[in-house]
Amino acid sequence: MKKFSIVVAGGGSTFTPGIVLMLLANQHRLPLRAIKFYDNDGARQETIAEACKILLQEQAPEIEFSYTTQPQTAFSDVDFVMAHIRVGKYPMREQDEKIPLRHGVVGQETCGPGGIAYGMRSIGGVLELVDYMTKYSPDAWMLNYSNPAAIVAEATRRLRPQAKILNICDMPIGIEGRMAQIVGLKDRKEMRTRYYGLNHFGWWTAVEDLAGNDLMPKIREHVAKFGYVPPSDKHTTEASWNDTFAKAKDVWALDPDTLPNTYLKYYLFPDYVVQHANPQHTRANEVMEHREKHVFGSCNAIIQAGKSSAG
Repeated sequence: MKKFSIVVAGGGSTFTPGIVLMLLANQHRLPLRAIKFYDNDGARQETIAEACKILLQEQAPEIEFSYTTQPQTAFSDVDFVMAHIRVGKYPMREQDEKIPLRHGVVGQETCGPGGIAYGMRSIGGVLELVDYMTKYSPDAWMLNYSNPAAIVAEATRRLRPQAKILNICDMPIGIEGRMAQIVGLKDRKEMRTRYYGLNHFGWWTAVEDLAGNDLMPKIREHVAKFGYVPPSDKHTTEASWNDTFAKAKDVWALDPDTLPNTYLKYYLFPDYVVQHANPQHTRANEVMEHREKHVFGSCNAIIQAGKSSAG
């Protein structure tokens, strides 16, 4: 069976270790010969990469691993590009969220004025990656996770119509994981679902278990009371996400025959979002205070100990 080479563009992201673990868990479906990281912030990437190198040495020493800030080195001889970049990093996300809130409108990274501002920054960054891929590995495909998903997707469709790129978002996957908890299943893969829409803007019209039993009534009953907050929420969830998952009950009430994506609250309840937002402390602050510190702390612990169990 052919083995593939992948470059993760945005190697310094706190989501990169999760991508590596996902790739390792799916080796039976996508066997790998090489994983490369690419980032234009070498110092940030080095911490994530050195920790992932230890992880790979432990779990899959046969996979060649490297990281670089040089585009030609990164994008040559690859089959897939997994891109998740944040142009301007979290300090600019903070401005995307806080400036609109000062003017009484939604401050969010994917919609409203902040989404437009972030989109204008992201387009150039993603196009740069597409061009590197096309130049150095013209047969490769890109999976782009970079937000705002819909804006970036439309830009690549118009400006690089021949590019081999799929623009995706994993938010529906995360919500389905909560649905599985609500109905007492171990994993979302124990369900069959029908979802329509585009990335953040979508609805479920059917959810059933693998035996064909309709799970929609039980999920609806729970969502009507608690939103997508499961009976035993084991997630270490920041305050803004807790509110988002709980608010799903009001979004669902507008169309009770379906189950909504949580992002719809920004379109359907913008006044509520503004009223319940803190213009001085937004989602960007939560991420910098929690996820960023946790992931980089874990990576540094792995590097110092020389073993992944330390993180």
